[in-house]
Amino acid sequence: MITKGGIPKEEAETITDVLVTGSLAGIDSHGVRNIPVFSRKVGKRKMKIAKERVATILLDPGDAPGPVVGRYAMKLAIRKARRTGVSCVSIKGGDWLTNLFYYALMAAREDMISLIFVRASPPVTAPWGGAKAVTGTDPIAFSIPAGKSYPIVMDFATSIVAGQHTKTMSLMGQPFPAGWFIDKNGKTVPEILVPPQDWQKFISENALNVFGTYKGYGIAVATELMGGALSMVGTVNRSQKQGFTAVVMDVSAFSPIKEFKKEVDRFVRDVKSSPVREGFEEVILPGEKEFRMMRRRKKEGIPIDDYSWRTITKKCEELGMDAVRIMQRSAFSSSAG
Repeated sequence: MITKGGIPKEEAETITDVLVTGSLAGIDSHGVRNIPVFSRKVGKRKMKIAKERVATILLDPGDAPGPVVGRYAMKLAIRKARRTGVSCVSIKGGDWLTNLFYYALMAAREDMISLIFVRASPPVTAPWGGAKAVTGTDPIAFSIPAGKSYPIVMDFATSIVAGQHTKTMSLMGQPFPAGWFIDKNGKTVPEILVPPQDWQKFISENALNVFGTYKGYGIAVATELMGGALSMVGTVNRSQKQGFTAVVMDVSAFSPIKEFKKEVDRFVRDVKSSPVREGFEEVILPGEKEFRMMRRRKKEGIPIDDYSWRTITKKCEELGMDAVRIMQRSAFSSSAG
């Protein structure tokens, strides 16, 4: 479907890989249901390096799709970190990158540590103590490689919840808990069920809270500036583009990788040996839930809600494609293989 919309095959494969990885990890809000978003023609302006020093790059994304730019930026950061020990790559504005889990995992798989800041638009999150949306959901991600354990990977919005996750909840008929949103007067919005057709209006009329009260607010401020000001894309509502800054560290520049991974594994064992608190089933590490879900969904498949499936099939019809026939053929090929 993506190539049918006008995107080159190689770029379409990257987009698909990013979206499928998101869904496999259980990040459905940033997964395959967004395929129609990328089934559109793009401009002819190519990616290029706008500024470069020994350990840094400012990347001009041109008109390339967000996932394509994000993957390329991380490849550049990893390549530089191999030579310099630490690198930093910033994207000078671009389209929606979708899940940061994918890009953080790229670094972990190369025995590197990553820290990623993204300035997301438009403003939907109120500052701590404020009543008006100023920042975006502004996600942050990090990754740390491990030995026998799963890599430590975290990808989260600095708002109390990702905006796209609220859309997923709306599609699934799940109410938003009290305290997630505040209205234009700064009053807490009580628990509310928002139908899919009213989701966009609700989001525009109310503001998300930050996570973690004033501490989460501080992280949101840093993310907005690291992702927006440093990349020159701007902050608040001065641009409708996303800003991205990734810092990548080659573990071997500091510590023998085997020893580092052994220590991470020891740490994981220490954390998981903690007595389980009442109301919890076990103690897990950041990313563990996602990696478990990936194993499960690779066997059982990726679920998709009816609304998103209708959106996909409608887009297929617009492009002259038979979605049902394609799915049946894919299922047959999978079982035959």
